[in-house]
Amino acid sequence: MAYSFAATRPVNPPGATPILTEEQLWKGLEYKARNPTVFFPMITGTNMKSDEGNKFERDSTLDNGAVITEHMELHAPTVVYAEMSIGWRVTNMISYGPADELFLTISTANGIPGVAPDKPKPSAQELNAMSANGFEKTLSVIRELAKEGKL
Repeated sequence: MAYSFAATRPVNPPGATPILTEEQLWKGLEYKARNPTVFFPMITGTNMKSDEGNKFERDSTLDNGAVITEHMELHAPTVVYAEMSIGWRVTNMISYGPADELFLTISTANGIPGVAPDKPKPSAQELNAMSANGFEKTLSVIRELAKEGKL
């Protein structure tokens, strides 16, 4: 059985530098969508098949040699959808909390990276802990791009 999960993290927790704006975060998510090898070490290469601006399709080669096709859709300045030929759908969403704090939510549907579909689903607490690395990597790369003036 394929599982689904979503987790949310503050973009600018205490001590985070530089503080990211919504615009920088969005540009970072666009960069992530178009340059996945920077964010995902298991992706060793990509081949763009079609590009219509906010919609594109590419093949991504994984470190085990597998190739998956990804259909990407970007809806500025809030949502990035990724539909993969393996059946997964990943969503990155920018939102705000009640005190106008910036949040990032990452959800996976029909499969969770690192969780075999034939194994019992980990608890929500376990999945939330597992997702921490993905958030940390995404936000640290975006912060580095912001520091370098690339956003």
